[in-house]
Amino acid sequence: MDAVVLSARWWNLRWAAHLTPATVFHASLSGRLTPESGSVKCLYLAENPATSFAELYGDDLAAASEAGATFTLAQQDMVDRVFANSPLGIQLRLYDLTTEGSAKRIGMDLATLYTAEVERPRRFAQRLHDHPEKFDGVRYISRHTQRPCMVVWPIYTPALTTLSLARDSTLWDHAVFSAASRPGFVNLFGDTVGVAVP
Repeated sequence: MDAVVLSARWWNLRWAAHLTPATVFHASLSGRLTPESGSVKCLYLAENPATSFAELYGDDLAAASEAGATFTLAQQDMVDRVFANSPLGIQLRLYDLTTEGSAKRIGMDLATLYTAEVERPRRFAQRLHDHPEKFDGVRYISRHTQRPCMVVWPIYTPALTTLSLARDSTLWDHAVFSAASRPGFVNLFGDTVGVAVP
């Protein structure tokens, strides 16, 4: 267990419509560290906006690249996706999967953590959620950017039950245009993305 005080902003990319007090946490059935019961609400946070983007779209970008295509997003979706950040000063009790031997201590290996079959790491997330140490979540490394991320569960620390996120910018705000870009394409955090317009 690692006690962490949030001394910097952590980031989450979500639909603007879901940036409300009632929807800060939700049970993401596609999240690899959402406990397998499916009933635990979660908040996934990344160290920076680029990693938050990669955690959400990295698999789609990779699949398009492998198919010899360019991943495309609707321009309106880029406008409606917003980056939100966490408040400072909250102390969390996290199981830290970024330290040496931490996965082995719970009978897990990194192949299980990063497998495409998310039900496997979700079993371990359930065990950590139910552990007597009362973890608030798990810190892990993004398989896309190799930067820190965390998943947080609002169960044991009272401050989490009233946690709010502050809106920062839209995904479209981060789109970079250049003279070298092909028409209809932008650069998002180093990746070329197609822009679909109505």
